[in-house]
Amino acid sequence: MVAAASALGPLSCPRCAGALRSADGSLTCASCSLVFPFVGAIPCLMEDPVLWRALWASRLEEYLALVTKRVFFSQQELALPDRLPRTKQRIARLMAGLEAQQEKIAALLRPLSADALAVPPRPEARQSLALLECYENIFRDWGWGSAEIDRVRALIEPAFPDRVGTLAIYGAGAGRLAVDVHRSRKPERTYALDVNPLPLMVADALLRGETVALPEMPVAPHRWEQGVIEHELRFAAGAGDGFQLLFADALRPPLAPGTVDVVLTAWFIDAVPADLRVTAAAINRVLRPEGLWINFGPLRFVGELSQQYSIEEVHELVGAASFALQSTSRHDLPYFDSPYSGSRPVETAFSFSAKKTGDAIPRPVPGRVAPWIADPRLPIPMSPPLVALGEMSVFTASMLNLVDGTRSMADVADTLAGAWQMDPPVILAQLRAFFAKLPE
Repeated sequence: MVAAASALGPLSCPRCAGALRSADGSLTCASCSLVFPFVGAIPCLMEDPVLWRALWASRLEEYLALVTKRVFFSQQELALPDRLPRTKQRIARLMAGLEAQQEKIAALLRPLSADALAVPPRPEARQSLALLECYENIFRDWGWGSAEIDRVRALIEPAFPDRVGTLAIYGAGAGRLAVDVHRSRKPERTYALDVNPLPLMVADALLRGETVALPEMPVAPHRWEQGVIEHELRFAAGAGDGFQLLFADALRPPLAPGTVDVVLTAWFIDAVPADLRVTAAAINRVLRPEGLWINFGPLRFVGELSQQYSIEEVHELVGAASFALQSTSRHDLPYFDSPYSGSRPVETAFSFSAKKTGDAIPRPVPGRVAPWIADPRLPIPMSPPLVALGEMSVFTASMLNLVDGTRSMADVADTLAGAWQMDPPVILAQLRAFFAKLPE
């Protein structure tokens, strides 16, 4: 944990770039007085830490509810009479694995929801597993050995200068690459940034010498009993002095301008929700003159077609952001190569190193949420999605109030049609579509 102002290095307020002061288990901006709490042992240096914490607490509740529902329906499937004994064993093992996962993740993320406001699941909760987006990264980094990370290090470390004062790693995920690079290149300080709490909190626990027990659910497992692999993750070596995990947005990093020697982006530039021109300008801003940007990863850009860049376009945009390319390469490498999985994807990854040659044109960073969410004093706009949500909520609440285990859909449709002065067949069609979307 960062304990004193002298240990903060180039860290600054992500909102106003003011200096940070450490006191009472939190960090406070000396300019705008914004307070940044610690989540567990990790500083939360998001631009809006209260909103970030509430969102992930909500996603935790969504995940816990989804697992409970999945276990419930698996129990029904397990009770069917025409299943092979081994099939029942496989399902029972998966259910036990899901319940163990639920228990372990709830314990790991308890600091996230402690003292936070209770946030009800969002309407799309039945489709959301945002909390597990980087779950496989945990096992790639800490459970399957170091082969994948070693291959990446062998490709990127030759680009590093001999001496590095401050290294920032954007999109650190579960942290193994950040830890190994820090141990190998020995910068004075390394900041490993990410916004997803689960993998970073696993990394933090391991680096503090704890054992983390988590089940892996491999894709297309080789044998029935490998549907769940129980891991006890450990890392006795530690990261060494000067290493710091941070909950922080790389597009609004808590790093003072011109204070970083090297920025490493691994599996990042195509995953961050911003145009590459915005990303490049943000990286340029924190680098010292002639600082180095090292990138590694695929080009699975999403969003507008004009922003789904080829590698040639990436190189051009990097140059336009006041960088001079030093090296480029392309490699086809195994990715998420679990020893227990029947699926072993090969990923085309591009790497480059680029030296800062000047200041990039500043580009506004798009907000992660709408302005009226970021500033709760603004009026809530009556948007079409909000109107549709209201209509669906009224429909759902009215319909569920009539479901008592005895009425049929036709009965419910007749009652609602009378109340709303609509034709029963129209209501019945909507009811059938609604129930058809639910798990059987």
